[in-house]
Amino acid sequence: MELARRAGLHVAPVEIVNAGERFALLVERFDRTAGGHRRRMVSALTILGFNTFPDGRYATYAGIAHQIRAQFVDPDATLRELFSRISFNILCGNTDDHGRNHAAFVDSTGLSLTPAYEIAPQQRTGKTAQEAMAYTDDIGNRDSRIELLVAAAGIYHLADSEAHNIVAEQVHVIRTYWNDVCDIAELTQSQRYSFMDHQFLNPYAFQ
Repeated sequence: MELARRAGLHVAPVEIVNAGERFALLVERFDRTAGGHRRRMVSALTILGFNTFPDGRYATYAGIAHQIRAQFVDPDATLRELFSRISFNILCGNTDDHGRNHAAFVDSTGLSLTPAYEIAPQQRTGKTAQEAMAYTDDIGNRDSRIELLVAAAGIYHLADSEAHNIVAEQVHVIRTYWNDVCDIAELTQSQRYSFMDHQFLNPYAFQ
Protein backbone atom coordinates (compact mmCIF):
# COMPACT_ATOMS: atom_id res chain seq x y z
CA MET A 1 0.00 0.00 0.00
CA GLU A 2 2.82 2.42 0.84
CA LEU A 3 4.77 1.54 -2.29
CA ALA A 4 1.61 2.09 -4.33
CA ARG A 5 1.15 5.51 -2.73
CA ARG A 6 4.73 6.45 -3.55
CA ALA A 7 4.12 5.30 -7.13
CA GLY A 8 1.33 7.88 -7.40
CA LEU A 9 -1.73 5.68 -6.90
CA HIS A 10 -4.72 6.97 -4.93
CA VAL A 11 -4.42 4.73 -1.88
CA ALA A 12 -6.08 4.67 1.53
CA PRO A 13 -3.61 5.71 4.29
CA VAL A 14 -2.22 2.78 6.27
CA GLU A 15 -0.25 2.26 9.45
CA ILE A 16 1.36 -0.78 11.06
CA VAL A 17 1.00 -1.19 14.82
CA ASN A 18 2.11 -3.82 17.30
CA ALA A 19 -0.92 -5.24 19.08
CA GLY A 20 -0.56 -8.10 21.55
CA GLU A 21 2.83 -9.13 20.19
CA ARG A 22 1.44 -9.26 16.67
CA PHE A 23 1.55 -6.79 13.84
CA ALA A 24 -1.73 -5.29 12.66
CA LEU A 25 -2.34 -3.22 9.54
CA LEU A 26 -4.67 -0.27 10.08
CA VAL A 27 -6.39 1.06 6.96
CA GLU A 28 -7.99 4.48 7.37
CA ARG A 29 -11.69 4.45 6.54
CA PHE A 30 -12.61 6.53 3.53
CA ASP A 31 -16.34 5.80 3.53
CA ARG A 32 -17.05 8.42 6.22
CA THR A 33 -17.35 12.19 5.96
CA ALA A 34 -15.61 14.55 8.38
CA GLY A 35 -18.88 14.62 10.31
CA GLY A 36 -18.98 10.85 10.60
CA HIS A 37 -21.70 10.21 8.03
CA ARG A 38 -21.44 7.23 5.70
CA ARG A 39 -20.58 7.90 2.07
CA ARG A 40 -22.53 5.90 -0.47
CA MET A 41 -20.37 3.45 -2.35
CA VAL A 42 -20.74 0.32 -4.46
CA SER A 43 -18.33 -2.45 -5.38
CA ALA A 44 -17.10 -2.91 -8.93
CA LEU A 45 -18.98 -6.20 -8.94
CA THR A 46 -22.23 -4.35 -8.30
CA ILE A 47 -21.44 -1.74 -10.96
CA LEU A 48 -21.02 -4.59 -13.45
CA GLY A 49 -24.34 -6.12 -12.37
CA PHE A 50 -22.87 -9.33 -10.96
CA ASN A 51 -23.31 -11.23 -7.72
CA THR A 52 -20.32 -12.82 -6.00
CA PHE A 53 -21.54 -16.31 -6.90
CA PRO A 54 -21.83 -17.75 -9.44
CA ASP A 55 -21.29 -14.96 -11.98
CA GLY A 56 -18.59 -12.92 -10.22
CA ARG A 57 -16.00 -14.77 -12.31
CA TYR A 58 -17.25 -12.86 -15.36
CA ALA A 59 -16.21 -9.49 -13.90
CA THR A 60 -13.31 -7.90 -15.82
CA TYR A 61 -11.21 -4.78 -15.67
CA ALA A 62 -12.24 -4.13 -19.27
CA GLY A 63 -15.86 -4.18 -18.14
CA ILE A 64 -15.06 -1.69 -15.39
CA ALA A 65 -13.33 0.50 -17.98
CA HIS A 66 -16.48 0.50 -20.13
CA GLN A 67 -18.55 1.55 -17.09
CA ILE A 68 -16.04 4.30 -16.28
CA ARG A 69 -16.57 5.77 -19.74
CA ALA A 70 -20.34 5.63 -19.29
CA GLN A 71 -20.94 6.56 -15.65
CA PHE A 72 -17.87 8.06 -13.96
CA VAL A 73 -16.84 11.66 -13.53
CA ASP A 74 -13.48 12.54 -15.14
CA PRO A 75 -13.32 9.24 -17.07
CA ASP A 76 -9.88 9.70 -18.67
CA ALA A 77 -8.13 10.33 -15.34
CA THR A 78 -10.07 7.44 -13.81
CA LEU A 79 -9.09 5.08 -16.63
CA ARG A 80 -5.44 6.03 -16.14
CA GLU A 81 -5.76 5.31 -12.41
CA LEU A 82 -7.40 1.95 -13.11
CA PHE A 83 -4.65 0.97 -15.56
CA SER A 84 -2.04 2.02 -13.00
CA ARG A 85 -3.66 -0.16 -10.35
CA ILE A 86 -3.68 -3.17 -12.66
CA SER A 87 -0.03 -2.59 -13.50
CA PHE A 88 0.94 -2.28 -9.87
CA ASN A 89 -1.01 -5.42 -8.98
CA ILE A 90 0.98 -7.32 -11.60
CA LEU A 91 4.29 -5.88 -10.40
CA CYS A 92 3.63 -6.60 -6.72
CA GLY A 93 2.01 -10.02 -7.17
CA ASN A 94 -1.49 -9.09 -6.05
CA THR A 95 -3.68 -11.73 -7.70
CA ASP A 96 -6.53 -11.22 -5.22
CA ASP A 97 -7.81 -8.24 -7.23
CA HIS A 98 -11.41 -9.42 -7.68
CA GLY A 99 -14.49 -7.25 -8.13
CA ARG A 100 -15.15 -6.83 -4.41
CA ASN A 101 -11.71 -5.31 -3.93
CA HIS A 102 -12.55 -2.31 -6.14
CA ALA A 103 -15.29 0.21 -5.40
CA ALA A 104 -16.70 3.61 -6.32
CA PHE A 105 -18.37 6.46 -4.47
CA VAL A 106 -21.89 7.37 -5.60
CA ASP A 107 -23.15 10.93 -5.68
CA SER A 108 -25.39 13.15 -7.78
CA THR A 109 -22.66 13.89 -10.35
CA GLY A 110 -21.80 10.25 -11.03
CA LEU A 111 -19.37 7.62 -9.83
CA SER A 112 -15.75 8.06 -8.74
CA LEU A 113 -13.17 5.45 -7.72
CA THR A 114 -12.55 5.05 -4.01
CA PRO A 115 -8.94 4.92 -2.85
CA ALA A 116 -7.31 1.51 -3.34
CA TYR A 117 -7.79 -0.39 -0.11
CA GLU A 118 -6.61 -3.99 -0.52
CA ILE A 119 -3.33 -4.39 -2.35
CA ALA A 120 -2.21 -7.75 -1.03
CA PRO A 121 0.69 -9.64 -2.68
CA GLN A 122 -0.02 -13.36 -2.80
CA GLN A 123 2.35 -16.31 -2.40
CA ARG A 124 3.17 -18.28 -5.56
CA THR A 125 3.43 -22.00 -5.98
CA GLY A 126 4.85 -21.83 -9.51
CA LYS A 127 6.46 -19.46 -11.97
CA THR A 128 3.26 -18.19 -13.61
CA ALA A 129 0.41 -16.14 -12.15
CA GLN A 130 -2.95 -14.75 -13.20
CA GLU A 131 -4.93 -11.73 -12.08
CA ALA A 132 -8.41 -12.36 -10.69
CA MET A 133 -9.99 -10.32 -13.49
CA ALA A 134 -9.19 -10.06 -17.19
CA TYR A 135 -7.83 -6.69 -18.27
CA THR A 136 -8.69 -7.08 -21.97
CA ASP A 137 -11.97 -7.77 -23.73
CA ASP A 138 -10.92 -11.43 -23.80
CA ILE A 139 -12.25 -12.78 -20.49
CA GLY A 140 -9.64 -15.54 -20.55
CA ASN A 141 -6.71 -13.12 -20.77
CA ARG A 142 -5.63 -12.79 -17.14
CA ASP A 143 -1.91 -13.59 -17.25
CA SER A 144 0.10 -11.39 -14.87
CA ARG A 145 2.29 -10.04 -17.66
CA ILE A 146 3.01 -6.38 -18.31
CA GLU A 147 3.39 -6.83 -22.08
CA LEU A 148 -0.17 -8.08 -22.43
CA LEU A 149 -1.51 -5.24 -20.28
CA VAL A 150 0.34 -2.59 -22.31
CA ALA A 151 -1.07 -4.13 -25.49
CA ALA A 152 -4.53 -3.40 -24.06
CA ALA A 153 -3.70 0.23 -23.17
CA GLY A 154 -6.24 1.58 -25.66
CA ILE A 155 -9.09 0.22 -23.51
CA TYR A 156 -7.91 2.65 -20.82
CA HIS A 157 -7.51 5.60 -23.26
CA LEU A 158 -3.72 5.39 -23.07
CA ALA A 159 -1.13 5.34 -25.82
CA ASP A 160 1.46 2.57 -25.64
CA SER A 161 4.12 5.12 -24.70
CA GLU A 162 2.02 6.39 -21.77
CA ALA A 163 1.41 2.84 -20.58
CA HIS A 164 5.13 2.03 -20.76
CA ASN A 165 5.94 5.19 -18.79
CA ILE A 166 3.49 4.27 -16.04
CA VAL A 167 5.00 0.80 -15.70
CA ALA A 168 8.58 2.11 -15.79
CA GLU A 169 7.85 4.64 -13.05
CA GLN A 170 6.27 1.97 -10.85
CA VAL A 171 9.25 -0.36 -11.29
CA HIS A 172 11.56 2.55 -10.44
CA VAL A 173 9.59 3.36 -7.28
CA ILE A 174 9.53 -0.24 -6.10
CA ARG A 175 13.29 -0.62 -6.54
CA THR A 176 14.15 2.83 -5.16
CA TYR A 177 12.00 2.73 -2.03
CA TRP A 178 12.06 -1.01 -1.36
CA ASN A 179 14.29 -0.89 1.71
CA ASP A 180 12.63 2.25 3.07
CA VAL A 181 9.20 0.63 2.96
CA CYS A 182 10.54 -2.69 4.28
CA ASP A 183 11.93 -0.72 7.24
CA ILE A 184 8.47 0.74 7.88
CA ALA A 185 6.99 -2.78 7.74
CA GLU A 186 9.82 -4.07 9.98
CA LEU A 187 10.60 -6.91 7.61
CA THR A 188 13.59 -9.11 8.29
CA GLN A 189 16.35 -9.48 5.72
CA SER A 190 15.15 -12.96 4.84
CA GLN A 191 11.61 -11.66 4.29
CA ARG A 192 12.92 -8.90 2.03
CA TYR A 193 14.85 -11.41 -0.05
CA SER A 194 11.91 -13.82 -0.25
CA PHE A 195 9.46 -11.12 -1.40
CA MET A 196 11.64 -9.39 -4.00
CA ASP A 197 11.70 -11.19 -7.37
CA HIS A 198 8.93 -13.48 -6.15
CA GLN A 199 5.79 -11.55 -5.23
CA PHE A 200 7.42 -8.24 -6.19
CA LEU A 201 8.87 -7.81 -9.69
CA ASN A 202 8.59 -11.50 -10.48
CA PRO A 203 10.38 -12.31 -13.77
CA TYR A 204 7.11 -13.70 -15.18
CA ALA A 205 5.65 -10.18 -15.12
CA PHE A 206 8.24 -9.12 -17.70
CA GLN A 207 7.98 -12.09 -20.06
